[in-house]
Amino acid sequence: MKNLPIKNISMKKNRRISLSIKIYNLIILLVFCSALFSIVVSYREHVKTTDEIYEALSSNIAETVSNSLNGTRVRTLVNTCTDSEYQKLLARAREENNSDLIKEYLLDKDLLLTYENIKELLRQFTQYMDVQHIFIEFIGDGELYHIVNPADDYLSFGYREDLYGIYLPYSGQNVSIPPMISRFSDNLVCTCFEPVFDSEGNPVAVVGVELNMRSLIREHRRFGLIIIISALALAALAATLGVFFMRRSVTDPLEKLCSQTRDFSDKQEQYSQSDIINLNIHSGDEIEDLYEAIQSMEEKIVRYLDHLIKVTGEEEHARTELNIAAQIQRDMLPQTFPAYPDRDDFDLYASMDPAREVGGDFYDFFLVDDDHLVLIIADVSGKGIPAALFMAIVKSLLKTRASSGESPSKVISRLNDQICKANTTEMFASVWIGSLELSTGILTATNAGHEYPVISRAGKPFELLKDKHNLVMAAMPGVPYSEYRLVLAPGDRLFVYTDGVPEATDPDNKLFGLDRMIEALNSDPDADPERLIRNVTAAIERFVRSAPQFDDTTMLALTYTPDPDSRILLTTKGPA
Repeated sequence: MKNLPIKNISMKKNRRISLSIKIYNLIILLVFCSALFSIVVSYREHVKTTDEIYEALSSNIAETVSNSLNGTRVRTLVNTCTDSEYQKLLARAREENNSDLIKEYLLDKDLLLTYENIKELLRQFTQYMDVQHIFIEFIGDGELYHIVNPADDYLSFGYREDLYGIYLPYSGQNVSIPPMISRFSDNLVCTCFEPVFDSEGNPVAVVGVELNMRSLIREHRRFGLIIIISALALAALAATLGVFFMRRSVTDPLEKLCSQTRDFSDKQEQYSQSDIINLNIHSGDEIEDLYEAIQSMEEKIVRYLDHLIKVTGEEEHARTELNIAAQIQRDMLPQTFPAYPDRDDFDLYASMDPAREVGGDFYDFFLVDDDHLVLIIADVSGKGIPAALFMAIVKSLLKTRASSGESPSKVISRLNDQICKANTTEMFASVWIGSLELSTGILTATNAGHEYPVISRAGKPFELLKDKHNLVMAAMPGVPYSEYRLVLAPGDRLFVYTDGVPEATDPDNKLFGLDRMIEALNSDPDADPERLIRNVTAAIERFVRSAPQFDDTTMLALTYTPDPDSRILLTTKGPA
């Protein structure tokens, strides 16, 4: 059996970027974006937490120092450093660089010990609490007075112009200021201000605390480096595991599916069960569903192609047999023209075009003797092989009967009774049969339910000859059939046909009709029988265009051309 030719539909093999690379890149991108997000969030949370620790510490220190101070004595110090007399003395002491003047002044006011005690208290907090700067200040009349600073000497007691711009914005009006973190040069400083109250609860000054955060900057950098390295390492591990998992569970099965599906589609030979995709995929997900769907599809394709090959083989075998049957049918009909090249008293031509491979129409002509020519055209009911078989039977029996010299009516009557005895299929045939006596031109004919003949008298156009119709042959037994005679003169032409000619249909379901047929016959007044049939065939083809052929079309044309000197002259009025 021949392999059924399969069109090769190949998958695209040249891809710019494979699905695997796209998936791996997506995994890596997502993992490292997640890592970057984690780094940023973790670093900000770490910075926020450490800042809150320093803010709480500075606030606690400031509050502790404020509670440890004697507000009344601080008020006295404030009043002293803001006194105009003290300011003059302070200016002189600074000019002479003599701090003893200030010390004597404080001692005279009984404030030296208070100043020293407060300074020692602040020094202890500076030493043990890692405080960078701690001080007591007072704002009055828009001026900043630096009262106590453990890092300064007595000359610092009083107005400090160099610290004015730094602390004034934060100190407010001797009230509590929340901790804040400020950047100075390359350092961070956490600053907090806490008011000092006198015995009456009035704020008299503020305690300022500055915590050095330089070490915290180094801690932030160290933490950032650690979190970056850790996050990138975890991201690399996660990306590796993700790629491994995706390759094992997704991309590898998909690549195998793609490869075997491509091999199946690229196969040039006949398919078999062994060509169906067979992989060990049991993932329990959509990949397995896809594999099962492809496997099922390929199984159906193989079964379909096997069935198609079988059916195609059977169709090819049936087509071969039909071609042989059609050839046999054609061989049963006379096809050699001119049929009688040694006879010049008549000329004829015939054609049969079946609607299918074989048909039910047929024509025949033969000489019973040198003076009698039998013409037959018939149309068997139905189409295809049954009609062709019935046609072969009818044609053979008709020729056998007509060759005996019986008249057309007797031939049809006896053949009708003979066929009806065994006509279980109840098929029938319309037949026109005529016997032409060549010496006289007498045509004796019987019409068994067939189309009207068309006749053209010498030099005149074709016209229908409405002869007497009888019942179609093989319809019922015992039917009497009549015949008629007409005399053909030299140059007369006869055209007989089956119903496939006038009933040819165009795409709009319009019929070709008898009028168009007669018009085609008259289109060439001097046409011989062959040209007559070809003119009608061409007219039908122009009319039907692309419409499928509905019925067999069969035609037979005759021109009567006897020698006038040898012809026996008779007269007739037409069909009788």
